Amino acid sequence: MKTNTSRKNQLAKEWNSNEITFAARAAQRHVPLGGTFELTARCNLNCKMCYVRLEPSKMRGIGRERTAKEWISLAREAADAGTLNLLITGGEPLLREDFAEIYTAICQMGFIITLNTNATLMNAKYLELFNKYPPTAVNITLYGASAETYKKVCGSAATFYKTIEGLEMLSSIPTELEVRTTFIKDNVVELDEIRRIANKYTKRYAINAFLNKAIRGASSEVENVRLSPMEIFELYRYNAEYYNSLNNSDEIALEKNMDTDNYIGVKEYGFDLPPKILTCLAAKSMYWISWDGKMLPCGSFSGPYTLPFEEGFKNAWDRLPGLFEDIGLPEKCKICEYANGKCSNCPAILQSETGSFDNVSEYICGIAMERARRKK
Repeated sequence: MKTNTSRKNQLAKEWNSNEITFAARAAQRHVPLGGTFELTARCNLNCKMCYVRLEPSKMRGIGRERTAKEWISLAREAADAGTLNLLITGGEPLLREDFAEIYTAICQMGFIITLNTNATLMNAKYLELFNKYPPTAVNITLYGASAETYKKVCGSAATFYKTIEGLEMLSSIPTELEVRTTFIKDNVVELDEIRRIANKYTKRYAINAFLNKAIRGASSEVENVRLSPMEIFELYRYNAEYYNSLNNSDEIALEKNMDTDNYIGVKEYGFDLPPKILTCLAAKSMYWISWDGKMLPCGSFSGPYTLPFEEGFKNAWDRLPGLFEDIGLPEKCKICEYANGKCSNCPAILQSETGSFDNVSEYICGIAMERARRKK
C-alpha cells in the first residue's frame, strides 16, 4: 500500500507541476485536454452559499440527469478528442446510485481523475472501489470544525461527523488528498480549527472566500452570508501569515498558489487565444459538462453552451469558442483602471452576479479596489 500511495502521489505531483504549461500547448491546438463531468446537481447537504445545488423536483423542470451509459459513451468520445484529465463532481457525485458504474468505466479508460466530494457518503463499498481504482487526486470540502457550525452552514449537525469519517477513509487510499473550505460569515472564525483538522489528514489545505451567486436555476443565501472585500483579504492575509510562520518553502509556495490561481499571468502561458474575452483556458483546452448535458467553458457559466450528448463531443467542442466571439466586457470595465488583470471581471462571474455580460457588479468592483489598495 505504501508503495502504491507513493507512486500515485508522485503522479499527482508531476501533473500539478506540468498541467499549466501542458494545457497551454493544448490550447494553442484547441485540444480538450481537461474536462469536468458534473454528474448531478443533487446534494445531501444544503449549504447556504452553494451555487449549483438543485432539488430533484426543480431539476425535472430544467432537464434530466444523464444516464451512466451516456456519461461512459461521452467519456470515450472525450478521450478520442484528446482529454487526459477529468474532474468528477456534482452536487455530490456519490449520491448517484450508478456512481460506481460510471467511475469504474472512466477509470478503465486511463484518465487522470480528480474527484470532488463532501465525503459524507463514504462507506465500505466506496472505500473498496477507490482502493481498486484510486483517483489521482481527491478534493474534500470541510465547512466547519464542529457540528454546530455544520448545522449553520450546511443545515445538518450530523454531517460533520460523517465528513470526519469520510476523511478517515479517503486518507487511507493511494491518492493526493486536498481539503478545501469555503468561508462565509458563519464559519470564518474557525479557520485555525478547520485547518488543524485538515492537517491531520493532509498538508494540502485550500481556502476560498470569493463566492458567486447561484446559477443555472439554483438558489442560495450567498448575498447575505459572503464576506466583504475587506474581510476576504484579511482572511487571506491571516492564512498567509500562518504558512509564512512555518518557515517551510514547500508549504509557503502551496499557500501562495491557493491565493493566486485565479490571477495568473495568463499571457505568459500563451492563453491569449480566441475567444479573447476568456483570459483563461476555458473553451481553449478546458471544458465543463453540466448534469443535464450542456458543454460550457467552465462551471461558473450558465450559457451559451453546446450539446455534446446530442451533437457529439467533438462537434460540441469545436463550436464552443465561436459562441463567445461577440461577447465583450461592459463599457465601464473597458475604461476602468483595474480591468487589465487586476479584476476578476470575467464573463462567467459577471453573468452569475448580474445575469448579463453587459453589466458591472459592485461586489466584484469592491474586490478589485480592495486588492489594489492593499498592493499599494
